[in-house]
Order: sequence, then structure tokens, then C-alpha cells
Amino acid sequence: MTPPARDDALAPLPGDCLAQLVAIVGQENVILDPRALALASSDLIDWPWQRPASAVVKPRSTEETARLARVAARHGLPLIARGAGLSYSGGGVPGGAAIIVDTANLATIDIHADDRHARVGAGTPWEALARALAPHGLKPAQPMPISGVHTTVGGAASQGMPGGMDGIIGLAVVLADGTIARTGSGARRQGSAFQRYWGPDLTGMFLGDCGAYGVKTEICLRLVPVRPLRFASFSCPDGATSVDIMTRLLQAGLAMRVVANGPGNGPGAEAAWALHVTVEGATEDAADSVLAAVRADCGRQATEIDADVPRRLHARPFSIRGFVGLEGERWLPVHGVLPPTRAPSCLAALRRLLADRAAEFDAHGIRYTWTLSSTGPYVTIEPMFYWNDALTPLHLYYLSDRHRERFAGRHDAVQARALVRQARDAIRLAMDAHDAVHAQIGRYFAYRSVLEDGAGQLAARIKHALDPDGRMHPGALEA
Repeated sequence: MTPPARDDALAPLPGDCLAQLVAIVGQENVILDPRALALASSDLIDWPWQRPASAVVKPRSTEETARLARVAARHGLPLIARGAGLSYSGGGVPGGAAIIVDTANLATIDIHADDRHARVGAGTPWEALARALAPHGLKPAQPMPISGVHTTVGGAASQGMPGGMDGIIGLAVVLADGTIARTGSGARRQGSAFQRYWGPDLTGMFLGDCGAYGVKTEICLRLVPVRPLRFASFSCPDGATSVDIMTRLLQAGLAMRVVANGPGNGPGAEAAWALHVTVEGATEDAADSVLAAVRADCGRQATEIDADVPRRLHARPFSIRGFVGLEGERWLPVHGVLPPTRAPSCLAALRRLLADRAAEFDAHGIRYTWTLSSTGPYVTIEPMFYWNDALTPLHLYYLSDRHRERFAGRHDAVQARALVRQARDAIRLAMDAHDAVHAQIGRYFAYRSVLEDGAGQLAARIKHALDPDGRMHPGALEA
């Protein structure tokens, strides 16, 4: 069934709001073009509440961000921060009149190599940060997303990451009323931002908030030395074996990262699972020793294969193709982070769930694959869907010129799109039934509704204290 038409008319800025914004950031940093507004008001999914924002504003500093927050407060306008905009949970998608804070101009990088920390602007892409740190022989302690050629440090801090956010040690946050709040040891007058745990952990309160508590403008990151790495890959008979090996390696401290890729319903659906392991050591000899231990452990259940995949991922850590499939298919994942003891039964339940939809998927050309990953004492399960469909302006924006021309002009596949969303919703519920939690909660994953009473009251009080009018990312975190 075709969904009802959506009213995408622009909601203009009230009164003298535009003049006030221009006075703060300059005419060139206030965007009112309808197509640009529509692009900045979207993510990877079409949401029923989605409407274009009234303006996109690009502040150049924390202080300018605070001033425009005060303008938004005076006019009662929602304020929504945006990095690359490549979310799939709706937390940064406005429902009408709103000001989008584009963080692209907040891209400074201040490296304190001897003290092992860096202060970076929220709009800094991860790839740019990695390039700046390379001459120092350093990297962020925070695991970096594969999408980091586009996605930003501030976006990750707001959305959260399945691997946790322990590498972030401080923030500068602009609250709804324009207050500038710093966290960690950098919150002291003239204090350096070298330590997160000083007094109550206010940094942690803002991480993974999906922008609901404030606009992050600066992120302080712990830095660590780049160490010798080794790689190994193994063929596993099934997903359960992959989970077993993954859990054992990480709990023993033998691996820094483990990823497993499993077949879905496309070509090669009967293939084995491939497990890819990355290990590091303080010296070359230490790395060799750890790799030998990994091989001995994995060899009990799996067969070693060429380690080309993890080597290539390390050589090109930010290899991403506009968030589409190899042939320009629409791509949509859904993930859950689970305790290791629940991951095998969850994976089995999800495989049954999708197998029951095999006929519908085949009829509409929908295929899926599986990814398991971990950098700690938990397992992330992430099925990924692919189907032929028209690409959105957001997809096209991030494609290369060659791929943009190659993949443009495709027809809408409304039924296939609806089937994927239904399957994704069912997977979300099944994951939650197996004790899963999620990154980038946004407006898609449950948060407030699943908290016990005391925690729910605390979350409500924090939100009310920081944003009493509910203007920061309305609807995020079910607030």
C-alpha cells in the first residue's frame, strides 16, 4: 500500500530570528536553500514524521554555538546537531520548524602528544584525526568506525558505538539555554583535559545521548601508541562457533578486535563463516607470540585461511562506499550488543526469523548477510539488508561522481522497502528479548520505556534540568 503523501512544506524562521543568526555566524553560514534543508533533515531511512528544518547554521566555535542556542531558545525552536547525518535511527531528523547545527566548521585538532590526549572539534572526521596523529605514532584509544572518512568524532560521541566510549575523556557541550558546560579535568578553570575521572563522571552522562542533552562542540580523546599488529583469519562451521571463539579470545585478552562474517540468503548462502582476528603487541616479538596463541586456540574449532580481509581493513580502515551495496543496492543494518552467553541463542532466533521470510525476500530481491564483532566482553550482532531501490539524496551526496552517475535513476521499490523495515523491527524485538542494548538509540530503539522506575525518574529529571522545554533533538531517547 502506498503511504499517504507527506507535507514537506518549509516552516519559516519566526520574526527576526534569521537576522540574529546571520549576525552570529555570517550570511554564508546560514543555509536556507530548500534542497539543502531537505538533505540536512534526513538520515538513511524515510521517517513518517520527517519534515525539513527551517535553517541550517554552521557555527565556527563553541561560543558561536552557545549564542545561536540562545537565539533558538528565545524563539522556542528545536535545536538539532548534525555531523555526517548517516544515522539510521531518526534521532537527528526534525519533524518541522527547527534549526540544524551543522558541525562541519568545528574541525580543529589540538594534539598533546606528550600527555597522550587531543582536543578536537565535534565536526572532525575520524580519518582527518587519524592522519593528524600518524606523524606522532599515536592513535585514539577510542575504536574508530569504518565510516570515518565521513562520520565525525562528535557524531560518534552523541550516537554511541557498540564498542563503548571509554576513549573519550572530556567534552564541551552547549546546553539548551546556551550554557557552555565542560566535563572531565578540562572543566577546571585553566585546567588541561588529560583525565576523564575527576569527580562525578559528567562526560559519561552526555555520551550516547543522541543530542538530547546538548550540542557537543569539542571532544577530548585519550591517545595511545600505534603498536605492531598481526592478523589471522579462520573458517568456522557456523555462527555459534564464531561466537564461542570470539568470546574466548577477547576474554583471554588475546585480541584487540574480532569480526565474523556469515552468509545470509544470497549467493554462497551455504558457505562457512569467516572469522577475522587482529592482535597487537608491545614489540614485534610480542605480537608474534600473541598471534601464535590465537592460532593454537582457534585451530581447535576452525581452519586457518588467508588473512587478506583483516590486512586490507587495516590498510584502508575507512573504506566505505556511500552506505550502499556493491551494485548500488540500498543498505540497512540493525544491531544489538549482547552478553556472550546470550549471543548464540539470539543469533539462532534471528536466523529462524529471517528464514521464515525467505519467500517474500526472494520475491522482492531482498538479501541479507551477518556480521558479528567485538572489542570487549560483549558481542555485537548486526544483520545487514540489501535490495534494489531508488537512492535518496543523502546516499547520492556521499557517493563518488562515478558511482553517483552509475547508480542514479533507479525506481522506487516501496514494497521491498516496507518488508525490510518490518523485518528490521522484528529483529529489534527479538534482540531485546535476548537482553540486547544498542548504540545510536535515536528515536528507534527503546530507552526510557524499558528503564526501571528509579532510573526512569533520574533520566527524566536530567532531561528536564538540561532541556526543560524539550527542544534538543525532540523524541530522542523517548524523551
